[in-house]
Amino acid sequence: MEQVLIEMFEQARKLVVETDRRLAEENDRIMQKERESRLLELSAQIEAAFDFTSKEKLELDPRLDIQDNKPTVEFIVRSMRTIFVLTPQSENEWILSALEDGHGPQSMGAFQGGKKADGASRRLAAARIVTAIGNWSQKSQPAMAPKKSSQSESTGRWQDAAVTLEVQERREPTYGTMGKFLGY
Repeated sequence: MEQVLIEMFEQARKLVVETDRRLAEENDRIMQKERESRLLELSAQIEAAFDFTSKEKLELDPRLDIQDNKPTVEFIVRSMRTIFVLTPQSENEWILSALEDGHGPQSMGAFQGGKKADGASRRLAAARIVTAIGNWSQKSQPAMAPKKSSQSESTGRWQDAAVTLEVQERREPTYGTMGKFLGY
């Protein structure tokens, strides 16, 4: 009789494991469909409120995501260690935040989106976002301050230590195939 009980318990365990696996898979499919529909809705909201140029999209690398159960647009600026997050608040209001390594989210302000039928207002709204990100990036990068001389403040004498000078790399101008100047 012990063998019969053991087989019965094993069958029940297998049934429970298989049922739990199926339920988890179904739940994952449902959550994935909800996520996809929310991201599609966010994509439509972004397109209705902002008109980013292809160059801005390339440089800012926008990514749609769901964070803390809220739809967000992440702008990843490759040259910085900061992610800018644009989150819809109300019908036409968006909050822009900066996420830096080692720091909590810092709000950069609220922005109005443009009107879907008015391309100029959508372009202006996108330009405001790009300007805010540009201002933030310029503020966060330390300006090239002039180096202090290696003279001791207390003695007024030159130190014996070697002085290292920073030499800025000078880039060569770049020209396109038709001879158009592209920059340094």
